[in-house]
Amino acid sequence: METTGLSVIPRYRWAGTIRDNVSVIVYCNDSKCGTNTKFVLLEDNGVYYLPRKEAGPPTDSNQSTAGASPSSGFALWPKAVSMLQVAENLAKSIQDSFISSLPPKLVMMTSVYVPTVRKPYHHYVFAIGVPSSAMDEAKKKGNFTTMSVADIKKLPSSELERKDIAMLAEYIAYQIKGESNLVGAIVREYGPQLVWRQVSEAQMLPDDMLIRSPGYREQDVEMFLEEFIRCSYPHSTVCLQDVKPLFNDLGFKDKENILFRALDRQRIGELDCREFVLGLAALDPLTTHGKGPAEVRCRYIFRYYDGNEDDVLEVNEVRNMVHEIAQLQGHETTPESITEKTTKALEVFGIKDGSGLPLTNFLVNVGNLRFRGTSLLFRANTSVLQHIIHKLGSTRKRQADSQFRSPESSEFLHKKLRKSIPQDHSKSCNSSSAENNGMHNRVEEDRDCSMKSVGSSSGSLPLSEGAFQSPDTSNHTLAQHTVKVRRSGQVTDIHLLLDMERAGEVCDTGLDVDDSVSQDSQGPSLLRRGRDLKSTRNRLFNRFQSVEAFNTKSLPNEMINALRFFEHGNANKPAFDWGEVDLAKLSQYIITLCSATKELMESEPRLLKLSSPCYILGDIHGNYRDLVCFEKALWRVGPHLTPANFLFLGDYVDRGAYGLEVVSYLFAQKVQAPHKFFLLRGNHEVRDIQCMFSFQAECMQKFGERLGLKVWNAINDVFDCMPLAAIVDKKIFCIHGGIPKIDGSLQELEKIPCPLSMPETQSNLAWQLMWNDPVGMEDSNEKVANELSDNDGFAFNEKRQTGYIFNQAAFSSFLKVNGLTHVVRAHEVKEVGFEIQQSGRLMTVFSSSHYCGGSNEAACILVHDYRMRIIRIDTS
Repeated sequence: METTGLSVIPRYRWAGTIRDNVSVIVYCNDSKCGTNTKFVLLEDNGVYYLPRKEAGPPTDSNQSTAGASPSSGFALWPKAVSMLQVAENLAKSIQDSFISSLPPKLVMMTSVYVPTVRKPYHHYVFAIGVPSSAMDEAKKKGNFTTMSVADIKKLPSSELERKDIAMLAEYIAYQIKGESNLVGAIVREYGPQLVWRQVSEAQMLPDDMLIRSPGYREQDVEMFLEEFIRCSYPHSTVCLQDVKPLFNDLGFKDKENILFRALDRQRIGELDCREFVLGLAALDPLTTHGKGPAEVRCRYIFRYYDGNEDDVLEVNEVRNMVHEIAQLQGHETTPESITEKTTKALEVFGIKDGSGLPLTNFLVNVGNLRFRGTSLLFRANTSVLQHIIHKLGSTRKRQADSQFRSPESSEFLHKKLRKSIPQDHSKSCNSSSAENNGMHNRVEEDRDCSMKSVGSSSGSLPLSEGAFQSPDTSNHTLAQHTVKVRRSGQVTDIHLLLDMERAGEVCDTGLDVDDSVSQDSQGPSLLRRGRDLKSTRNRLFNRFQSVEAFNTKSLPNEMINALRFFEHGNANKPAFDWGEVDLAKLSQYIITLCSATKELMESEPRLLKLSSPCYILGDIHGNYRDLVCFEKALWRVGPHLTPANFLFLGDYVDRGAYGLEVVSYLFAQKVQAPHKFFLLRGNHEVRDIQCMFSFQAECMQKFGERLGLKVWNAINDVFDCMPLAAIVDKKIFCIHGGIPKIDGSLQELEKIPCPLSMPETQSNLAWQLMWNDPVGMEDSNEKVANELSDNDGFAFNEKRQTGYIFNQAAFSSFLKVNGLTHVVRAHEVKEVGFEIQQSGRLMTVFSSSHYCGGSNEAACILVHDYRMRIIRIDTS
């Protein structure tokens, strides 16, 4: 809103154009007014405000009187004039009669720190008392309104520019009557210190936890404060109109007023800088929905659906909330289903008579996990911090043109985006853009450099084929949420790990503390595979072209096509049945495939060195249905067209009915994409174990005893040559079982024989990699504790009756000695498909749902962009 010569209310100012401001509040100061003191207000489009002017330098040489009142022709520049003179000229610009014999009195001064320029701007409010005669004369020809304190306080918040006007009017009225206990002017200061409290974890309040929950640091809060200033300038609060564009960008189009009402905890129609930052932190998708942050978020959620602001959710308001949860979860949202879900929700809350749901009841039932799904509510559609960073980037040139811009301001704005990029690469990128036309381009160039340095290769090809160059200066971190995916690849659900930890579904994620994993100080190095497989692969495909039985150019593709026939049912054949197939020929195809796969396995090192992006899958155990689910979700178009590696941690057979099909599929993919598919050996890839369980019997059942044993032996010949461990990005150690009790370094793994037909007797190290477990609750007894203490953190694995268990001391020592940050393993079934231990550094992943008739889920882990993201597959 603007009024020529009297008030300028610029929207979305930038640091270089922010100026000090002066406002005046003119009032009647003689006895004729009595107790009903009148105050002068301007009005525009139904909104009342105080006259105001910027006090700043000329914008160019042709505007020497920039910012001056039209009647005075005086430059309102604080270095040239006093703020008292500015206030007098501003009052005179309203009416010439508003000249007081007494100098204007400062009644309020607000100082707002601007991070970009590293100094504050000020807003001065002066009170000017005039006689009632001057007020009456001015009213005859003035375009303004006079109101009493009572009149101003009656105005709704939407009709008053800021509540400060009512507060100042009341303050001046009390001073006039001599009833004010306040002396002098009101002084207020706003800056990061009001939002970011430097307190210990034990002293943190829920608000402090909320701000830190998405990973924000103090420099991030400065960026939020910068956004607040651009929205609120020249005031110390924001109203709905100020933040509508921002709320729209965050995904709340047409719901901006509802969101603002939820964030307005004081119900005054305005947000100060603290409320503004807290509200954005609560909206951030990375903010956890557990412990302290959950309570704050739930209060916001409650206000969001409490449309009539009576502190009670009516049945229809509960219904609205239930409907949004169902939508976000991808569930049915027909009126009937929503009515049913709402009825169940009311029963959970104990509401039977149609009465409302109070806040306390809501918090208790959400906190006790009786009512689920609130973690999905009240979320922005993007990271709030990243959105603000991009917004800053698009305006950096305007800031650079300003004489107020400090040299360091352009760097701290995107510091977090650059922290994982090696210095040599970032320098080379930025050197060519010193005079770039905006920080947005620099951010994009930083991303391009990052991609060139760490994302140009998938697999662990030799240098001549684009080997991965891994910057050791960066740590992998655990993503804060899990993603559930349908068979079709559609995301159906997102859960925060801290929510699941709070519910007891996972434990010790380490996300509630700062990442303290040490970093490798050595420089970048190349991850190599060991041997050049290009000639080997060409030789294999040439051989497959001569296989008469298939008569195709690609044996693996033919096998996968055959498995498609096995998977799909029709009128003549049930699903997961081979139908009318020549089993003798099929067995020969599998044996031929095994021969090709074995040759590949023999050429691989015992310890693979892989690069990200990389999907890591745990036990499959003959669950071909779930393996197909993973395929459709992760590599639907085939691994060779997917920019990621795929690492399987073993246990492909036994327990499930389709071990043969699982092995055939994995071997076919390995031969088809040897640089993408990597298979480690698990404890069930051993002949003796398979005889005890089901895989040997499965082969004989499907092919008969003679052919079945032949196929079984061919498959186990491949198992004998499988690698036993892998390292992803030089930091993440991957095995089937657990870390080994080893005296030397991981180079000892290369000494393990290949082939290894009897690992139990041929290599104790290999046996440990396949069988070891972390200490569990069942191991908590004095005998085990003593053995762990006497044996460097290792003890005999009573549950398995072979191998070892290891404790946190052994685990931490293993990471430190080998320069690792995380371990990913399989070997143990988990109810939600995964488990996280050791402060987020040890992850167990299980990729076969409903294991042995149970109810467990299937999951995998994606290592990408220095994150380890857990993906849960919907196999229902």
